Amino acid sequence: MPTHQSLSGASDEELLQRMVKTHPDRYDGAFWKYFTSHVKNLPPRAAAIDLGCGPGLFLRDLGEHYPAAALYGYDITPAMIAYGQQHVTYAGGKPTLTVHDLTRDPLPHASGAVYLVTMSSVLHVLDEPLPVLAEIRRVLSRDGIFVLHDWIRQPLPAYLAWRRENLGESESVSLHRGFRLFPVHGKYTSEDWQWLLSEAGFVTRHQAELRASHRIFVTTPATTA
Repeated sequence: MPTHQSLSGASDEELLQRMVKTHPDRYDGAFWKYFTSHVKNLPPRAAAIDLGCGPGLFLRDLGEHYPAAALYGYDITPAMIAYGQQHVTYAGGKPTLTVHDLTRDPLPHASGAVYLVTMSSVLHVLDEPLPVLAEIRRVLSRDGIFVLHDWIRQPLPAYLAWRRENLGESESVSLHRGFRLFPVHGKYTSEDWQWLLSEAGFVTRHQAELRASHRIFVTTPATTA
């Protein structure tokens, strides 16, 4: 499975440090206000999965909002999992963090056993998103929730400016990495995401653009007649 590291030229350590540094901005008060208003309360001891969990910081925050949840995180990069296991302090129960490639192996959960699945800034990287969405739908309970938060297409000048302002890249670095990553980050429009989710058997209940680069979709499995 391709990663941002292989596309941008940044090392795993550089990407890890960037994710840690930018976490408070990516998951700020506006994000959690939206998230909790639409996800609301989880059932007691509900299983919640974060796919592409990175260094585990989102799971840490999720545990603070839902302390009774059983948390699981999966990521393809060992350095991310190691950081989450060794350097993150969790207020609630410690999540189960595992190196796992969902494009090769199914999730180690029974069908219908998971109430919440989240995935942020990962699905756009995958060459074939529909099989991954099918696996997510398999593990979700009938009343479960899948939250997708991912890149949407934006004008090239706005994207390059975002890299300079938010990542602190110089103009030369933003041009070097930006032109390489722009086709990846700008792969899908909001309408494309809605179509993909529908094709995979999800119904979009809520959606919002909390920042110009991303859109969040709160979905549930479609019921079959």
